[in-house]
Amino acid sequence: MTTLSATTMTLGERFAYAGRMALIGMLTIFVALSVLWGALALFRLALAAFERRKAGKLQAAAACTEPTAAPVPTAAPDEGAVIAAITAAISEVLAAENGGKAPSFRVVSYRRTRS
Repeated sequence: MTTLSATTMTLGERFAYAGRMALIGMLTIFVALSVLWGALALFRLALAAFERRKAGKLQAAAACTEPTAAPVPTAAPDEGAVIAAITAAISEVLAAENGGKAPSFRVVSYRRTRS
């Protein structure tokens, strides 16, 4: 088989050559897209299996723990004690953020909001 240069090819040979090149290019793109589609389909299946396994573990963990009834408060808590506990918690957090240095703040007023 001899290689023809563009100057010695007839118009029909040039169109045939261009058609073969276009067909090879389209087939190459089609194969590459098919491989990508297959990879994405496999990833989707793997992710779905992972989610099913994760949901199964969560259901198994939920089935193992028995729900316990919350204690029924017999009396309303003392508001002063609640405010003192919240103030102590805020103080601890601020002290931890400041490297153990005690913060200087005070609770001037409070207002109950509906939750």
